[in-house]
Amino acid sequence: MKGFIGSIVTALVIVVLLVGGISCIEKIPVGYEGVQYSVSGGVKDETLGQGWHLVSPTIRVKEFTISNEQLVLTKDSREGSETDESFKVATSDDASISIDFQMSYRFIPEKLVETYKKFKGMDGNDIVQNRVRTVLKSKVSEITTNYSLMDIYSGNRKQINDELTDYLNKELRDFYGIEVIDASIINSHPDENLKKTIEARVQAQQSKAQAKAEQDAIKVKAETELIQAKKEAEIKVTEAEAEAEANRVISESITENLIRMKEAEARLQHGWVTIQGAESVIADERNDEEYAKKVAEQVAKELAEAQNKDNGES
Repeated sequence: MKGFIGSIVTALVIVVLLVGGISCIEKIPVGYEGVQYSVSGGVKDETLGQGWHLVSPTIRVKEFTISNEQLVLTKDSREGSETDESFKVATSDDASISIDFQMSYRFIPEKLVETYKKFKGMDGNDIVQNRVRTVLKSKVSEITTNYSLMDIYSGNRKQINDELTDYLNKELRDFYGIEVIDASIINSHPDENLKKTIEARVQAQQSKAQAKAEQDAIKVKAETELIQAKKEAEIKVTEAEAEAEANRVISESITENLIRMKEAEARLQHGWVTIQGAESVIADERNDEEYAKKVAEQVAKELAEAQNKDNGES
């Protein structure tokens, strides 16, 4: 009988030890770290990395993600949210539009203990769901108020998303110990009245663009015509200068000897002539061919001597 009782006691002790041992084993999933806390000792400075750990039964462990996690707030459940979690943001032109938003984040390992103390024992998921989400909408609006309705509605939001990422990373890092890797407006959902406003603005922008294109075309045409006119004017100036130069050369080339030579040639052809005016030749009835030849020879001789003299001087 005593042996039977002893066996039962031994079994109970083993069971208690096993249960106690199992309760002292803590598993930290991949991508997480655990913060240790006890009533008697408070928060430990040393965190637990991924894997299995043997801890005191009096220790409680809270998990925080240190790998990239996604917070998705969308209208369509197919895009991540179980319900319609899209939210409205303000714009610089006093409008408001509903948006879909997503954020990639992680808790900063070096700040886990500080974050745990600040939020009085909440784990990472509780902090994101109950604290971060409540302030996220207003913080996003602080950035969107710098942009117009059309900026947010259009698909080209890179500048807005870059500014959102930088701003939220600074805000959440300082107070919540969270690093924001990426924050993006991924879609927008204007209501019917807003759609009409957007359509009117799109048409106005298109009309403005068309008017500008027409003005640019007129400007280009006018500039082209001006360039052509300048070229034509330059050509006329060049032609006038060339003509003036030719006239100058001709004027300088007319000498007394040249006139006498031309007169002699005319007498050979027409007889005794009298020159009247620039192009008038009046023939005399006299025809002294011998005299005309002598005059022509004398003029030619004088011209040759004058030419030789010029060549010698040059």
